[in-house]
Amino acid sequence: MKRKRLLICAGSLLAATMAPQALAVTSSGTIGATLTLTNGCLINGSPAQSGINFGTLDFGTHPATFSTLTTQLSGASGGNTFTIQCTTASYTVAVVGNTNSTAPGTVVGTPGTPARYLVNTSNTAQGVAYSLYSDSGFNTVIANNAALPIASTTGGVDSYTLYGRITGGGNSVTVVPGTYTDTINVSVTY
Repeated sequence: MKRKRLLICAGSLLAATMAPQALAVTSSGTIGATLTLTNGCLINGSPAQSGINFGTLDFGTHPATFSTLTTQLSGASGGNTFTIQCTTASYTVAVVGNTNSTAPGTVVGTPGTPARYLVNTSNTAQGVAYSLYSDSGFNTVIANNAALPIASTTGGVDSYTLYGRITGGGNSVTVVPGTYTDTINVSVTY
């Protein structure tokens, strides 16, 4: 009986040495990772690219018998400015037009160049002409598509403001009372 056991063990040893051995195979390659960043700007602290609130130009509430009215931008970020901080110094801010650039039927005030009109929301045939300026002395008219000057820079953030002026109201009782509006379009190109 001892022989049988020995043969069985010897047979198992012989089978293990004759079986093909499995070798580990390693395959290798790469994964490409990429990122493309373009210039960007924070306008009033937001990276939004459309629907941006640059502020309000509010002439206030006055008797319809006015002669001259002025105002300064009420900035969306507080104060009298809107702010811009870009990844590039090569950017421009411009007024690119306004909704009411065609004179309605009756206009009060002296139209400027370019023409801008506040139009009565209840009677669109009535308008008040106004102009935009980049300075508080009302010396530099803001033209459409011309770069606005920077009002100030603090900590790499540029601030912009603008002023509105209505002249030639004429102290007339023929001006139609009501709310007059326009929309000024601003672009930041970078």
